[in-house]
Amino acid sequence: MEIFEKRILPIFQSAKPSSCAECHLSGVDLKEYIRPTQEATFGSLVNAGMIDIQNPDESKLLQFINRRPEKTNLLTDKVRMQEFLAFRAWIRAAASDPTVLAKKDRMEPIGPQLPEAVIRHARTDRVLASFIDTVWIEVGRCAACHSPDRNQQQVKKNGEQVSWIKLRDPQATLDYMLKARLIDPDKPEQSLLLMKPTMQVKHGGGQKMVVGDRTYKQFRRFIDDYATIVHGKYQQTDQLPMPDSEVSVVSDIWLKIDDVPAEYDKLLMQIDVYRSGERGWSDDRVATSDRQVFGTGKLWQHSLSLTAQRTSAATDEIRTERLPPGKYLLKLYVDRSGRLQKDFTAVMNEQDFVGQIEVQTDWPSGYGQMTATKFPRK
Repeated sequence: MEIFEKRILPIFQSAKPSSCAECHLSGVDLKEYIRPTQEATFGSLVNAGMIDIQNPDESKLLQFINRRPEKTNLLTDKVRMQEFLAFRAWIRAAASDPTVLAKKDRMEPIGPQLPEAVIRHARTDRVLASFIDTVWIEVGRCAACHSPDRNQQQVKKNGEQVSWIKLRDPQATLDYMLKARLIDPDKPEQSLLLMKPTMQVKHGGGQKMVVGDRTYKQFRRFIDDYATIVHGKYQQTDQLPMPDSEVSVVSDIWLKIDDVPAEYDKLLMQIDVYRSGERGWSDDRVATSDRQVFGTGKLWQHSLSLTAQRTSAATDEIRTERLPPGKYLLKLYVDRSGRLQKDFTAVMNEQDFVGQIEVQTDWPSGYGQMTATKFPRK
């Protein structure tokens, strides 16, 4: 009882998160394995299979506490060790105490009560994988100003804080974005990662995307999901977001379309690319890109994102960031009504279709070698 009151109850009563938070952003906390009394805690843990009375040191709860991610920090390691030693000492003592053992048949629900899928979704490794799949894959659009290997002029002018991309380290990049409030889990739609490149907040780099375009959707998908996770709003499996059926890789393949009608000035235009094969055009697009039309110059240009269905073998092929030479079909869509800016979840469809072009190209990489074609005549 003395061990429980001095070493276990303080964990239960503490406002600080336990070491579980290093691997679980929500859904799991050591406090959920503790009840206000020793008897209720011990009985519930035994009945839940979390305490091994015959081999106390082999108890599953101790194994859970002792788990750690690949990268840890000294502060969390210290907290984890304190928790482990406290619970080990108490479990050893309680398992040999006849008074406590006599009441072990009491059963109360203990531990996380959420579905396993919800708990897994909030794990830090799953969150990082989602960040890589949605945000990290797109940061090339921001690298000229925000990556330390390319932005020395911006650093001289604005300071080191502009270097929020951490080279080859998506976890460090995510950590910095959260610390610098580029991602705001309390007001996700007002995150600076969204507001600045869309020029809703002053941005020295100018407008890099518009509300509703591909990159905005990708960023927003992660930010909204992250905010829901950290605030513990997922309670049922059917509330979890469905994975996108398509994966993408940003490439350095550029496409340019001249003679775009002036009426499309500043409107969002999307190009979907289909490959020619023995049986005609591919069923699924092999690349896509979207950006505002530069109406005064009557042109549209941007780099391609190579795409593949998540379950197809092509997911490995697109990681080469290359498209094979050949004949391709470009389908053009323009958001003439501003529908995507009103509802960022909306997608281009047949009502936005404005024409198609067939091109024969080697798809060379680099801005200076972009594939160029002309807007189709009516």
